Amino acid sequence: MTKTAAGRGTLFAALLALCTGAYALGSDYGYDSFKTPDAVSWVQLCGTWGPNHQGTYRVVHVDQYAQSFLYVQWMARDANGSLHAAHTAAITELDNDHAEIALTDLSCRATPRGIVVTARATLGHDDKLRRVTIEAGPAPGQYRYLPQRTR
Repeated sequence: MTKTAAGRGTLFAALLALCTGAYALGSDYGYDSFKTPDAVSWVQLCGTWGPNHQGTYRVVHVDQYAQSFLYVQWMARDANGSLHAAHTAAITELDNDHAEIALTDLSCRATPRGIVVTARATLGHDDKLRRVTIEAGPAPGQYRYLPQRTR
């Protein structure tokens, strides 16, 4: 094999690896990844949304892969009065298996514009303790992630 042919083979292998995501940092996990209830550690209904405040927010915390995954759902009632998720937002800053953030002491409170979820956060990358605040609403899928260093 010539140097040129070997070089092309190496280049092809590198391009193939990049195209297939072999070098991506972490994978995102959507809410559907956690259909088994054993991974769900905290569920809270909190606040209302919608034009007549008929909907409610639901926050779902999942412990998996030694870290936390958090989802906010905009729940609506169907014709029979049963709640179903009209929209689910994965908190992308947390819901990646490379984030290595573990949440504890979760709480949720209603606000005039939506909900505020707070938690203590421990990062797997360092020993710094932080707090995390997520403001969700009023529009489905709308949220703001606010990490805070505490020491």
